[in-house]
Amino acid sequence: MSFLVAFLALCIAGFEAAHAENGVSFSFPVFNDSIGNNIELFNDSYFQVEGNHKVIQLTTESDGKTYRSGWVVYAKSIPVWDKSSGAVVTFTTHFEFVIARNTTNSFGNGDGLAFFMAPLGFRAPQLSAGKFLGLFNTTTAGNQANQIVAVEFDTNKNSQDPDDNHVGIDVNTIVSQANRSVNNGSLKDGKKWDAWVDYDGAKKQIEVFLGRTGSKPAAAMLRYSLDLAKFLPENVMVGISAATGMGTESHTLLSWDFSCRTSWNASSIDIEGTETETPVKKRRKNLAVAVAAAGGAAAVCGVVLMGGWWWWGFVRRRRRPSMEAESEMALDEQCSQGPRKFTYAELCVATKNFSEEEKLGQGGFGSVYRGVLHDTRELVAVKRVSQGSKQGKKEYVAEVSIISRLGHRNLVQLLGWCHERGELLLVYEYMCNGSLDRRILGIGGDLLDWGRRYNAACGVAAALVYLHEDWDQCILHRDVKSSNVMLDSNFNAKLGDFGLARLVERDTEAGHTTVVAGTLGYLAPECVITGRASPESDVFSFGAVALEIACGRRALDERFKERYNMRLVQWVWDLYGQERVLAAAAEALGDDFDPDEMERMLVVGLWCSHPDPQARPTMRQVLKVLRFEAQLPSIPRTMPVTVFVYSDPVRPSEVLSTTTLYGTCSQVTAGGTPVLPR
Repeated sequence: MSFLVAFLALCIAGFEAAHAENGVSFSFPVFNDSIGNNIELFNDSYFQVEGNHKVIQLTTESDGKTYRSGWVVYAKSIPVWDKSSGAVVTFTTHFEFVIARNTTNSFGNGDGLAFFMAPLGFRAPQLSAGKFLGLFNTTTAGNQANQIVAVEFDTNKNSQDPDDNHVGIDVNTIVSQANRSVNNGSLKDGKKWDAWVDYDGAKKQIEVFLGRTGSKPAAAMLRYSLDLAKFLPENVMVGISAATGMGTESHTLLSWDFSCRTSWNASSIDIEGTETETPVKKRRKNLAVAVAAAGGAAAVCGVVLMGGWWWWGFVRRRRRPSMEAESEMALDEQCSQGPRKFTYAELCVATKNFSEEEKLGQGGFGSVYRGVLHDTRELVAVKRVSQGSKQGKKEYVAEVSIISRLGHRNLVQLLGWCHERGELLLVYEYMCNGSLDRRILGIGGDLLDWGRRYNAACGVAAALVYLHEDWDQCILHRDVKSSNVMLDSNFNAKLGDFGLARLVERDTEAGHTTVVAGTLGYLAPECVITGRASPESDVFSFGAVALEIACGRRALDERFKERYNMRLVQWVWDLYGQERVLAAAAEALGDDFDPDEMERMLVVGLWCSHPDPQARPTMRQVLKVLRFEAQLPSIPRTMPVTVFVYSDPVRPSEVLSTTTLYGTCSQVTAGGTPVLPR
């Protein structure tokens, strides 16, 4: 009999959870089917079978799974402090994890994982992967309203970190209040770690223990005084989050247990905010609520109906929304996926009422202003779309609906939007070093050295790989050019201006047929004739940018007007045919560049500029060549000339009025079909 009891106990040992009289505890020594609905997985996390049990894969190290995050959370609330007595919880949690970096990914590590406590119902904000560990983003980091405390196990060095192998205690931001480097091994070596996080409610102190033997170390590796009652709500959800950026690594959770005790009677609430009680008590409460609700409904039903009839008959007919209000409501619906909706008043204060002294520049559809957000003191760039511009409104909606869903370190981050009083406003992270074109053409500021130029080209290429292949859908940027590449404080390149971007299905024959969209010098020849964008047309535009970076000249240069129709690519291809391609290097660089890198940049620029779209590389192939992970391509010594015929052409008048460059080399056959020598 005793053997049977022991056997049954072992069978159910996979899960144990209890709501003690004065506290909550749970234990998952393994993850199996007995866990039921006691834990929840979010974002990219999933169960993975290993042997006769499961583990939780928070993220994966697979190539292409960049900028991902995954969560596991306990499905019931944890009490933190008591409002009436001011008492604070004491708890301990222990979990086993394995982090293994992808050694074939040249971008390096992922970003690590974190144990976190957050308000009930909290969800990962958009663009919270990478260094934000799936908990914050640029807008929310540092905001006291977050009410989040986390212990991070960080595997990637960012500007605020001591190294890429440390533990930190975070309060409402990724900038740790205290941190300590891990000296007894690498967090990301693919081996098991045991972590304990203890909190003493009486001492108001948090301690972190880390080991590899399975036994809790005698001394804490990190200790910090922290009053949780000042930073967390009375009840929280607890979880473990992990994230990757461009570098990838797997984050695997093997086990997890938690136990807390309180000096007050704490009720249990699920993480969505519904109180959890015994079935009998719950039924009695539901019955009382039902009786009260029925009586109340009977009493007010007639009043509501009469009031509704009066409202419809006497108010609604007289008060129809204005066209402007309807327009704003429609925009609200279209932009509902945006990261944050600012008020017009907030942005007026931030930009000093859009003063000229804060104006950074002006583009085709509006002006850009520097601003400082009042609540976070964060520097931002505010784009003010020209009033009355129908194209500007289309671009505005495109930016909010597309870029707000992306997350990549080489894309300019959209922080928010606003449309009030007939204004269309977009708020971006501030790029203090301006646009790339100014730094390679000598328009303003110091010229970039060769190392930074080469890194910028690799950054833009990585961004396009993400847009074309690594995100859930294929995104065509359609306006890749050096003036749309911004430089942050470390001169990292970030591709911006998604006003012309479009989502397309992957592996389709081509993109959308539209009015010709793009900028002269960067616009692929086939787009001029057909108005059809594709990944290959983005590749063509990148080729023009690569040549500009290497040569320090614009894609259209007056110095080439007579012989090369102003086209930089034809001049470089001529030098390539003479086996003097390095002569195209920017004069301002002198001899201060790496010849092998320069050759790769120039040849890649020509490869991407091939007149035949099918002969162009993918952006992933480009990136591999630039990183010396692939051989230089073999391209013709003379620039190919291709006759492009399309049976349903854009009208010649539209081509010429939109693209004067290609208008000079376009002709129309007798049959009316445009033919473009290339």
